[in-house]
Amino acid sequence: PSFIGKLAMMLDDQTAAPYVAWSSTGDSIIVINPSLFATQVLPRYFKHSNFASFVRQLNLYGFHKTSQESETCEFAHPMF
Repeated sequence: PSFIGKLAMMLDDQTAAPYVAWSSTGDSIIVINPSLFATQVLPRYFKHSNFASFVRQLNLYGFHKTSQESETCEFAHPMF
C-alpha cells in the first residue's frame, strides 16, 4: 500500500490508538507521544522508526503541523 494507505490502516488499528489517532473533531491526526509512536508503531507499517521521516512524508502529502504541545503533535490536511 501507499503511504496514505498505510496511514489509514494505522489510524484504524486499535493497537496503535494509544500513540496515534484522529482528533475528537475528526479533522486532524494526533501523534500522542512521538518517541513512543516511532518505536512502537512506525516499524509495523514502514521500514523505519524515524519520526522526522514520517513527518516529511506527511508534508509531501499536504499535511501540516497545527500544534506541538508538550508531548503531542497534531497534523491537518486542507481536504478535511
